[in-house]
Amino acid sequence: MKMRSKIARRIKRTRGEAIVFGIMFAFLVIYTATFVYAYAVTLINTLKDPLEYALGNTYKLPEGKWHWENYLEVFDLLVINGTGYVGMFFNSLWETLLGTIVPIIATVMSSYAYARYKFFGRKAVYFIAIILLTISLPGSLPATYKLYGDLKLMNSPLFYIGATAGLGSNFIVMCGFWNSVSWEYGEAAFVDGANDVTVFFRIMIPQALPLVGIMFLLGFMGGWTEANTSMLYLPEYPTIAYGLFEYERSTKMNMNYPVYFAGLVLTAIPSITLYAIFQDRIMTAMNIGGLKG
Repeated sequence: MKMRSKIARRIKRTRGEAIVFGIMFAFLVIYTATFVYAYAVTLINTLKDPLEYALGNTYKLPEGKWHWENYLEVFDLLVINGTGYVGMFFNSLWETLLGTIVPIIATVMSSYAYARYKFFGRKAVYFIAIILLTISLPGSLPATYKLYGDLKLMNSPLFYIGATAGLGSNFIVMCGFWNSVSWEYGEAAFVDGANDVTVFFRIMIPQALPLVGIMFLLGFMGGWTEANTSMLYLPEYPTIAYGLFEYERSTKMNMNYPVYFAGLVLTAIPSITLYAIFQDRIMTAMNIGGLKG
């Protein structure tokens, strides 16, 4: 620690660098403050009477009683398709886990096969992955919806079979990772009699676990608040995100906003907790990647 502090004292910025650093720091402080302010206002509004909020008290502290019972009313008012908040929480959990784990497994295996083995059409696979990342295909949604319907995968956990394509941004990241891992580990294992499966699962996968863990965390946090999948393909298994969206849409004129905000706060707890615990690793992972074929 002493060595680091000495090195930090030796680093001197030019006047121009100091000005740029100061401007960027001020910008980030203001940017962060806007998020903190928005979260603070939301938390305050969860403790208000619905009539008080409707009459215009949206930015001040509650007048009189603080309504902590709004958090309990979430479990009574947020009911979608006969599923209450607890049921939606459970649906969010298994749908997010399947929607995160299945693509990661497919991506890890497909990227390893691409990076380590030569086969016909290998370059075409990588080209398709890049195209899918750079070109928007909005017209594919109706065809995708019809495909899942024809395959009888709607309203079924088997829907996540479609997540096994294994191509996407994580595929690019994993290809770069596999190319950076020395193949000498695998060659040494082959000399000792190991086969391809043993090398993959017992030598290569352990080295990739830190990166795979970060992919899981990012995927889980993104999937937890995503409502489209449940709304389109699994409406009989509504998630919390879908439930909040439907509650807002169906009761817009007479919605109990404090209870709605309380539902948002409760829903955000898992993602915020994961980010608070693993923020250092997540920020490190944001710098990993590269278009290495």
